[in-house]
Amino acid sequence: MTDAGIDPKVDHGSNMPMDESDLSALQSDRLLRSIMENVADLIAVIDARGYRIYNSPSYQRVLGYSSTELQGTWAYDKIHPDDQAQVVKAAEETLKTGVGKVLEYRMQHKDGTWRILQSSGSVMRDEQGNVQNIVIVAHDISDRKMEQWERRRAETELERSRQSYKDLVRREEMLNRRLASQIRNSLDLNTIIATAVNEVQDLLLIDLCNFFWYVPDTDPPEFQLVHFATTESARIADPTYPLTQLTTVGQRLLKQEIIQIQSIYTNLELDDLSRDLLAERGFTSQLLVPIKTRSQKLGVIVAAHCRGSRPWIADEVELLQAVANQLAIAIDQAELFDSVHANAAASKAQALKLKNALADLQKTQSQLIQTEKMSSLGQLVAGVAHEINNPVNFIYGNLNYTNRFVQSLLGLIELYRQSYPEPTPEIASFLEEIDFEFLQEDLPKMLTSMKIGAERIRQIVLSLRNFSRTDQEGRKPFNIHEGLDSTLLILQNRFKAYGDRPAINLTKHYGNIPMVYAYAGQLNQVFMNILSNAIDAIDEGLHHKDLASEISIITELKQPTVEAQQPTVVIRIADNGQGIPENIRQKLFDPFFTTKPVGKGTGLGLSISYQIVVEKHQGKLECFSTFGEGTEFRIEIPIGMPA
Repeated sequence: MTDAGIDPKVDHGSNMPMDESDLSALQSDRLLRSIMENVADLIAVIDARGYRIYNSPSYQRVLGYSSTELQGTWAYDKIHPDDQAQVVKAAEETLKTGVGKVLEYRMQHKDGTWRILQSSGSVMRDEQGNVQNIVIVAHDISDRKMEQWERRRAETELERSRQSYKDLVRREEMLNRRLASQIRNSLDLNTIIATAVNEVQDLLLIDLCNFFWYVPDTDPPEFQLVHFATTESARIADPTYPLTQLTTVGQRLLKQEIIQIQSIYTNLELDDLSRDLLAERGFTSQLLVPIKTRSQKLGVIVAAHCRGSRPWIADEVELLQAVANQLAIAIDQAELFDSVHANAAASKAQALKLKNALADLQKTQSQLIQTEKMSSLGQLVAGVAHEINNPVNFIYGNLNYTNRFVQSLLGLIELYRQSYPEPTPEIASFLEEIDFEFLQEDLPKMLTSMKIGAERIRQIVLSLRNFSRTDQEGRKPFNIHEGLDSTLLILQNRFKAYGDRPAINLTKHYGNIPMVYAYAGQLNQVFMNILSNAIDAIDEGLHHKDLASEISIITELKQPTVEAQQPTVVIRIADNGQGIPENIRQKLFDPFFTTKPVGKGTGLGLSISYQIVVEKHQGKLECFSTFGEGTEFRIEIPIGMPA
């Protein structure tokens, strides 16, 4: 017996002596338990499905959760939503390869705050070498990483916004060049749907794109596949997407909800049957966008992925929505054309009425397409301006404090030099190494330059917001000069020299004009269309003459006349391009009329501009041109509100 009255070599439950191996196991178990209870790091064991099997007591000290509270919960539900995807992906890779990866991510404390953890993972295998569980070892690095994390996240978000803007513009150009032209040129419903599905699969770089019609008359109602497009390299067991069998997804689509599934394994809205069915077919990520036509037909575009999780960014969702909107317009057009064609064949007496209906459809389509395009551009510009504005304001607001602190530090160093004129050899050597006199002189200049640059960015952001005007509804007082300058800022890159073409000289003669009551965003669209056409005219006329390229903008006030009962503001935009022949000039404002090559012009810009100026503002839009000498567009906008 020991001093405590218990012999460690006796199993007191059976009154049988313990052998040496049992004693060693007991001591090892006690030692492991003691280590796990006192270790500072967070240690967790997670099964292959992502659920917690074991959590060390240190979780309560670091994150406030007891081991009992965490036991059996999903391992990723308390990870920040922005970081969750990378952690899930790393766990999937660890399960496949058996090799862990060092990660940094945010995890929520029980009190609602966020802590930054750094973790690494390793796998546990059974006797046959199969992976059973993942062991996660993490430690809290919040105190030294939080500020760096937030700064890096802000920089990443800014860069992501810039890249998203570039990608969206590129994809929108491709969409307008390829898909929109096909939609306009075809009235066959199957051709329109097949074109849309193929272009979406190509533009979004996805493994599969499907289009379904919802058929409520079947028993039971179902989604019927119309067309699909897939890549040759896609590892899909069956390329037909099993939409009809996904009960929960189908119910949400009937409510016309957009469904984003980053990963079928982490999406909590999928039931087990749907998740197993998708996994069996080889799908891992989906984006589903419903469309509804004027005839109340419900369709669904499905973008599917089969190579791991895929975060669907906002720009991709917006792009697919734009495709859905154009597809709905095209389907409406095809259905209406079929109806018109049938009625025309049945009765020639209805020919004039059908012709007018088709003309109205064409006009409505042009308005919808251009309005959607410019609305998306305005929202995009406003969003980019907003995203840039926040970090710039942060930088600009802290520059004054930074300058003050730098001056204080430099003053402190100067006091030290006065009080201790003979520095130690080490200090003297370091001062010489960093060239302290140059640093003392150049650092304030550097801060001043940074402040000037931040102020310039703020001015650009203000101009972008003035151009988009997404915060205004209806006719409001509008400064014509601000609208022109905002538009010129958007187009300033096109005025610069490139290749053999010299820079375009811009001349502005702004008169003393008052504010006008107008739809500001729509007038900015008019300025954008006319100025873009002027630049295009100069580019096309380079081979015809050796004159300097020029665009001039003149604004002036026009007093009331017999024809116009109130004063108007006149905006004249002129270029010295090759001019417009008379037979073409007479058709400039017709919908879909364009002289540009296929893919470079839609023939809608001047038509929509004419509607905005004449119909929306009761103004005038005229074109004056002499072939070989240039072109001038003259816009007249009444000042006051209409009677």
